[in-house]
Amino acid sequence: MIPKTTRYSPYFRKTEKVTVTKQETVTVKEEAIVDKGVPDLLDYDLKVLFVGINPGITSGAKGHHYANRTNHFWPCLSESGLVDRKLTFEDDVNTPKLYRLGFTNLTPRTTRRATDLSLAEQREGIPILNSKIKKFRPRIACFVGKGIYEIYSNKKCDQMGLQKDVRIKWLDRDGETLIFVMPSTSGLVTAYKKPDRIRFFQELAKLAEQQDKIHPQS
Repeated sequence: MIPKTTRYSPYFRKTEKVTVTKQETVTVKEEAIVDKGVPDLLDYDLKVLFVGINPGITSGAKGHHYANRTNHFWPCLSESGLVDRKLTFEDDVNTPKLYRLGFTNLTPRTTRRATDLSLAEQREGIPILNSKIKKFRPRIACFVGKGIYEIYSNKKCDQMGLQKDVRIKWLDRDGETLIFVMPSTSGLVTAYKKPDRIRFFQELAKLAEQQDKIHPQS
């Protein structure tokens, strides 16, 4: 039985309650949220480690990944084949153990917009991200947004999906992490509709299954 989750991440004290309207207007002071971030959700031998740019205000306030109601991440994940039921942001704390899906961000600092981050600040997170991947051995690191990957790789991403020329070697056993790039799931990105995004998630699920056979859990 899947454990009951709370509306607020267990990493955050309940005294820091927030109220979110239909327009996702957070009523707590932004100063109390910015710089707090949303904790990584990691484990060894994940099928997929999802890499975001940084937490938005709504995610920072709620203490969960992709928590804005306009974000398509959780609806798309629910139809991907990576999970067996409909999930919401409140389920993120359970996904590493239940589904071997983890979460991290290139930059931990919470901002209202990703454009509030300088390029230098974003690049500071690259060696930290690489260390996490080498240590925890996810089968695939999935960059949720083409722009995030271009910052990480310092080159233009001509085609999303599997980046065939990129591998990250693991530290303590033979194996490597593949890199997958999908469109941003933000509701502000209108170039891709939900069905288009779901197809990327489904492609990711198939690739994760293949990699799991090549590198079984230790």
